[in-house]
Amino acid sequence: MIHQATGTVSVQLSLPQALLRLRAHTYSSGRSITAISQDVVDRRLRLDHNGNGMPPTVVDKD
Repeated sequence: MIHQATGTVSVQLSLPQALLRLRAHTYSSGRSITAISQDVVDRRLRLDHNGNGMPPTVVDKD
């Protein structure tokens, strides 16, 4: 599961950065890496470039 989540996150980051992002989110949330990985794989959690687990902010330029 963790490898699968790392691969999912690595679409935006390198593999080592993706694993570090998963570990950092695990530490900051107090949840297990397995639970975080399951959320990523099930698309309930998207780790953005800020690493906060929220979708990136979209700025409307109109």
